[in-house]
Amino acid sequence: MTLLHVTTSSGWAAVKAAGELSAKPFTHLCTEEQLAFVLERHFPEAAKLVLLRIEEAGLDIRWEHSEPGMDDFPHLYGAAPLSAITGVEEI
Repeated sequence: MTLLHVTTSSGWAAVKAAGELSAKPFTHLCTEEQLAFVLERHFPEAAKLVLLRIEEAGLDIRWEHSEPGMDDFPHLYGAAPLSAITGVEEI
């Protein structure tokens, strides 16, 4: 399954420089269905955002309840290597 992570241009540059998307203690991810909520709730005024598409196979993904009335959200524990990032697009 492909999961999504929203970040800034500088955040994406840091991921590339580190060679991985690291989690301390975890990184927030979402599904396609949850993306509009995430953008509206956490990035209402942001410009030049970057959407990372991440293949979850082999990663430590935990589905956890974080928003009342919504499906559980995926969280990445540990790190995702650059090879797990299958798409990058500006939004």
